Amino acid sequence: MSYSVMKTNDENDVIYQWKNPEGLITMTCLDHDSQFQEWLKDNKDNLPSDIQKKIDDGDLTIAD
Repeated sequence: MSYSVMKTNDENDVIYQWKNPEGLITMTCLDHDSQFQEWLKDNKDNLPSDIQKKIDDGDLTIAD
């Protein structure tokens, strides 16, 4: 299971989604969500391509 980019809202915030093994969305969050940031840290060397692109483009930062 992992996060992916869901959409950008009207305020230009990127909404990320977490899907369960059955493919159902079980959680959504913004980039500053603590669980999402922890997942980013834990998986920084093996992120999905859509998440890695946000980091490479400077649109997403992994918090210290």
